[in-house]
Amino acid sequence: MGLKVKEVFNGSRITIYYVSIDDFVGDLEDLGRFLEEVSSKGRIISIIPNIGLTKTSLPLGTSFQGVKGFAVIVEKK
Repeated sequence: MGLKVKEVFNGSRITIYYVSIDDFVGDLEDLGRFLEEVSSKGRIISIIPNIGLTKTSLPLGTSFQGVKGFAVIVEKK
């Protein structure tokens, strides 16, 4: 998997992951694989996008923003 995944919180009922991406369209397949894997551990409650300046913001200007990553919140089984 080409994604950078970090477990940022692991409580008794909830786990939160941060998934960092470089190329939104190119990383969708890996994101799908990650979601398949994590859904076996519990129910995905929410996926929250982190939107802001990306690598393409430099040549296109700071008004161009994109998805930098996602917070994935999972309720444990």
